[in-house]
Amino acid sequence: MADFSTHVFSAAALGSLGATLCTKLLALPPVDGVALTLASIAGGILPDIDLKVSLPSRILFAFLGSIVALAWLFAHVDTLTVLELWFAAIGVFLLVRFPIRWLFHAITVHRGALHSIAAACMATTVTAAGASHLLDRDPAMSWMLAAFIACGYVLHLILDELYSVDISGMSMKRSFGSALKLVDRHRPTGTISVIVVAVIAFALAPDIAPVIQLWRGAAPGWQDSIIPEWLFATRY
Repeated sequence: MADFSTHVFSAAALGSLGATLCTKLLALPPVDGVALTLASIAGGILPDIDLKVSLPSRILFAFLGSIVALAWLFAHVDTLTVLELWFAAIGVFLLVRFPIRWLFHAITVHRGALHSIAAACMATTVTAAGASHLLDRDPAMSWMLAAFIACGYVLHLILDELYSVDISGMSMKRSFGSALKLVDRHRPTGTISVIVVAVIAFALAPDIAPVIQLWRGAAPGWQDSIIPEWLFATRY
């Protein structure tokens, strides 16, 4: 499997390219471009959260705890005092960071149901629903964040599969086929759980039509925004 730095660098490269493209063509605020890049990086390390002892797991659960805590804080900012908000937010963060992480690892297996296309779909729909309901993002941005999570997630699976091939010896490692798969056929309970969560999250996600309309109305002359004129300039 590819190491942590490879996954982060690859997801950051892909995400920054895609975010730049979206920012230019859709006239997005720069902060949204940063958010899309971060979503790609998160997706790029998300499949490895099922490692029992791993840096990606600790980072992602700390990141998830921070997001949930901040979302809860701002959702109750009008009803509680500052100290109440901060103490409760710290409690939410610690709940996600430790007991929920422990429970998650107790019921998952590395390269199991989470190393699959089905899990990528689950991460996509959960992100869309969460961005809409917890972060109060508009439907178009919610689905764009979800799309970048999906790209990073699938890129991780592809890299793990490519690293299962020994090019120098032209042979396959024992791990080949365990990363990039549609579903985990060996663990039906985990697979069913992933599919159920994906379906529920999709039902809670916002309408996808706004993001389609946003791209249909992309800036005219998009080729000029992507390819510099000098690249194909004819010299006489």
